[in-house]
Amino acid sequence: MGAHGFVWRTRSRRQFLDHLRAGMATTKAAAEVGITTATVYQRRRRDTGFAAAMDQATATRITPELASAATDAQWTAFYNHLATHGVLRQAALAAGIRPESVYDRRRTDTDFAKRTDRLRARRE
Repeated sequence: MGAHGFVWRTRSRRQFLDHLRAGMATTKAAAEVGITTATVYQRRRRDTGFAAAMDQATATRITPELASAATDAQWTAFYNHLATHGVLRQAALAAGIRPESVYDRRRTDTDFAKRTDRLRARRE
């Protein structure tokens, strides 16, 4: 059993991954199949096959990723906020960028991940 008694059934897993491929954020995709994001990320940490399936689903999204639509001014605001406060989600929201876009970009763009790690480390 997963968190709160949820059992990952093949159908639930497939539906969750289909939602991700359709461009849905992890939080919304989880809610659609009746689980929390905590359950998703616990499963991701424990199951490398599921982690790979999630990565594949987000990499092949049907809808374009909004990170590419962010303007230079938004990215500048994101970096400035991140350097000041050290929290990715807050920085994304403050800059008008979907947090999921930032997380996806960190997974696929090593230079971006390193830069954001350096900015977050300044706060520690």
